[in-house]
Amino acid sequence: MAERVIPNRPFFVAVLLLAVVLMSSLPLGQANLSDDLTPNTLYLSCIQDDECNLTTAAAGEEIISNNVFASPAQPDTVTLEFDMTPSQNELALLPNLLEKMVVDLRFTGDTTGTSKPELQISLILGSTVTDWEFDAQILPSNAANTPYTLEDEALNLNGNRLLWPDQQVRLRLTFVLDRPGTWELYLRGNSYLDLDIPWSEDVNARNVDEPSSSTQPRETEFETAHYGALLENDRDCWTFPIEQNEVVNIYVEWESVPIELEQTHGLPDLFKPTGRLTETPNVVVREDETSTRITYRWRALDIGEYTLCFDGVAGKFQPYIWTGQLAFESLGPINPDGFSGKSFYPAGTAILGDQSDAVSLETQGSSILIISLVVLVLFGIDGLRNSTSASLRFGIFVPGVVLLLIGGILNPIWGLADEVQTESEITLEQMVDMRLQQLWDVSYPGVPEQVLVTHTGSTWGMLDGDRLELRLQVDEVVPTGDGRWQLVVPELQDFRLDQAIFSQVARGGAQTTNEGMLEEQTVRFILLAGRSLLLDFLMLEALMVVDEEPESSVFHVDFEMVDAPASGSVSVPAWGTRPTSVSEYDWVLLQQALFPDQISVSLCDCDLDLLDVRFSASSGYDFRDVPTQISIENASDMIPFASPLVILGILLCACSSRFEYLRRNNARNLAHQMLHQTKWK
Repeated sequence: MAERVIPNRPFFVAVLLLAVVLMSSLPLGQANLSDDLTPNTLYLSCIQDDECNLTTAAAGEEIISNNVFASPAQPDTVTLEFDMTPSQNELALLPNLLEKMVVDLRFTGDTTGTSKPELQISLILGSTVTDWEFDAQILPSNAANTPYTLEDEALNLNGNRLLWPDQQVRLRLTFVLDRPGTWELYLRGNSYLDLDIPWSEDVNARNVDEPSSSTQPRETEFETAHYGALLENDRDCWTFPIEQNEVVNIYVEWESVPIELEQTHGLPDLFKPTGRLTETPNVVVREDETSTRITYRWRALDIGEYTLCFDGVAGKFQPYIWTGQLAFESLGPINPDGFSGKSFYPAGTAILGDQSDAVSLETQGSSILIISLVVLVLFGIDGLRNSTSASLRFGIFVPGVVLLLIGGILNPIWGLADEVQTESEITLEQMVDMRLQQLWDVSYPGVPEQVLVTHTGSTWGMLDGDRLELRLQVDEVVPTGDGRWQLVVPELQDFRLDQAIFSQVARGGAQTTNEGMLEEQTVRFILLAGRSLLLDFLMLEALMVVDEEPESSVFHVDFEMVDAPASGSVSVPAWGTRPTSVSEYDWVLLQQALFPDQISVSLCDCDLDLLDVRFSASSGYDFRDVPTQISIENASDMIPFASPLVILGILLCACSSRFEYLRRNNARNLAHQMLHQTKWK
């Protein structure tokens, strides 16, 4: 890089000393990307032209610049690199989007005036690189300079959202100049980038159990709290004495972390004093928004020194707490009797109105069609007889027939056709089966974590670009209090989550381990499916709202799905896609109001596998949180007020037949009178 022109050396020295003082006051210990800073703003800062960094405070030189003597035949390429200082020392989950970046770069040509040069920006986060390019732009002489700006730009992470300690964070600016002039990069708050880090952790500070291994286990007491973390493929081992007992319980609580980092939670190794493994314990797994709690129970273990070991997996990290309990036989908290035995979806949780005010609905019946056909045939036979009254036929009979055809035949046929399930539509049962199969597929070991996050966090299993076409038959609707009507979906009233989930386990061909335990993949699927189905049904209930009182019990749901900000925790996101008819703003409001205060999914991997799904509903949810634009169509008739038309058509045909009968009877009587008079004469 060419040397800068320094017209006043004493002044420059003073500025440099001031910059050094300012840089020394930076909170450099906070420079690493973390969720502690909101937002994570990294400023482009330079002490001098060739010493630049990304810092958390705007300091250093206000402007760096240089003169270039370039030409189109011999362009000059300038590259500036900004490394985050100090380097990353936490494990962070990177966002999918760059919130904002501003680069205030200016170029003034000796003869061409102010312009914006061609600029390439590269953001390096660990092993990933995201590039952006800006074309050169000539600015009018009176135009104000505008910086290069990026907002809500997708980051090219290739499914790898983890930034590990000591991995690189660098911003590279490369611009090409093809004319003589002076470039200037404005710093000290003018150029910066914002990254909203959803989660981070100081892994070294949490990994307090070290050193612990098979050859060097930590000595401890059994019935105390033990803190540790499994960092990658660590093997954490603890040794302790076990005294007289009838039941030995070990409680392990795994702290909630992003799903990309979750350890496998496999069965730990508990070694007897003889060095042999203990028998397989009963296991209860309970998962909620904050942690996964696992209880292991052994019966009547021998007295002596035991060793407990947890095994980690490379590329994973998760803190934990464990404690032991010596007890005597009782109905403890892990006994299967503590489960309800049946896990129903709590139907009606998202119903806003009073269900005692529900209005019953019926499907489009065929009775009117049959009656209209019979009436039309009877009147048609009568109408085929010769008539000398054209006004009676075309003035009364034909309009009556037309009304019968439209209101009593065409309209019911139209309504019945609108209630039929189309080839592209699915039922709620089919949607559940598809969702469970999707969760089963992505819960296999080896599936990339980003794929698992994307699929489990989607709404109803629908990804960006998918289309949900659903046919629902609803028995009743409830007024919401704001002039709208909410559908009560009958399939949800007695839906058993456990039955559906374990049926998928059977269809998937789940295997057990040598100890008779469910495989880790199966346990993971059951916990994910319990939570996902509950949230799917909750959102489905909330969105089943129409503006007008329905006429038929059949509804057609048509949702085009797009990506949306997810709700819930970073460990298990929810509702990450939304219908296009619902704006992002309305979707976020609905999520915040609807998301349960607490969700708990428990699995007893014992003699009889049991699942328990419970949650505390949100108390702040009301009709104002429901979006106004929802693509739900009620199966409708061809025309409104079809029944009055049928009645009017029958009356007209009846009047026509009656008038025709009277006219013919009068004509017959007149003919008899004329014949009688002629005979006597």
